[in-house]
Amino acid sequence: MSGSQNKIQENRRKIFELDALVNANKTKVEVCRASVEQNYAAIMRNYNAAYMGNHNLLNQNTDEILRSRLAILSNMVAEKEVEVDFRESMNNLAQLDFLEHKSEVNKATLEVNKLLSEVNSKLIEINRIIMKKNEDSLEFNQNNLAQNKKFLNGEFHPSKATLEDNRDRSNSNSDRCDKIEDTAMDNKKKIIEVQSNTEKNSVDILKNAVQISERREKINSLQTAINENQTQVAEMISFKIK
Repeated sequence: MSGSQNKIQENRRKIFELDALVNANKTKVEVCRASVEQNYAAIMRNYNAAYMGNHNLLNQNTDEILRSRLAILSNMVAEKEVEVDFRESMNNLAQLDFLEHKSEVNKATLEVNKLLSEVNSKLIEINRIIMKKNEDSLEFNQNNLAQNKKFLNGEFHPSKATLEDNRDRSNSNSDRCDKIEDTAMDNKKKIIEVQSNTEKNSVDILKNAVQISERREKINSLQTAINENQTQVAEMISFKIK
């Protein structure tokens, strides 16, 4: 067996091993991607539950409590100046308390909006990466389809082979095997890192979901107490508080 044939045989085995490694990575990448997308979907469920659900319910609670507070204060009998000042200053204090709280809520919501905007920018960047790789894959497929046509029309044929071309091609194939192996091994390490982070995220997402549900139960309990308080305030409006 000539030196060129030995190199070809070595490359054939190396390519078979690389095929197994690259395809194993492909399977792990798809499994990892499925886990990441599952986490993303769970995060969005938590976000909707926390913001569209709990956040809006709590804002409604806040408005209802302030409404009752102002109704109570406005219905207090105040004859002396000091009593009037007490009632009016307490009215101002209540409104300031609730305005301060709402301002802090707005601040936190604005920070969330800012982070969401940054997330959107990242998603746009991700889409661009995918679009670029799709473009590369399209070009790769077009070029190789053209290669097929060259084989079919006889432009590439064993009858046109030379010893020098075969040797150069085999050496080039060997070098490319080494580069592909380096990339595949690096991918393998990154897959492990991403999967580990994905599993950690899954645990945190589950914890958040539990906390969101527990908080909603507390909000529901608070709403019951608010309703009872509003009933008492409604009854109080029928007479002055002396």
